[in-house]
Amino acid sequence: MLQTLTNEIVLITGASSGIGAACARVCSKNGARVILNARREERLNALAAELKERYGTSSLVLPFDVRNPDQVKTALETLPNEWQSIGVLINNAGLARGFDKLHEGHIEDWE
Repeated sequence: MLQTLTNEIVLITGASSGIGAACARVCSKNGARVILNARREERLNALAAELKERYGTSSLVLPFDVRNPDQVKTALETLPNEWQSIGVLINNAGLARGFDKLHEGHIEDWE
C-alpha cells in the first residue's frame, strides 16, 4: 500500500539541485509541503515557484549551510508554527570530495 504525503511536511537539505530538487518535485507532486534548504537562496526561490505553479503546493525556503551548527539550530528553532511538524527528513546535502571512501572513512568527516 502506497502511503500518501498529502499535507506532510518534508524537510529537504541540498534542495537547490540534483537529487534534492528531484525529491522536492516528487514530494510536492504527491501533496507534501516542503521545506527547501540549501545555501543558494535564488535557486531555492526558483524551485519553490516551480512547485507552486506545477503542483499548487506550499514551500518554505530556508537558506543556510548545514555545515554550520549554529545556522542549523537557529533555522529550526525559528520555524513558523505551521511548519514545525516535520514528518520526513531527506538529509541530502553534502560534499564528500577529498574524503575517504565511506567504508574506509572516519566518523569525524560526517560532521
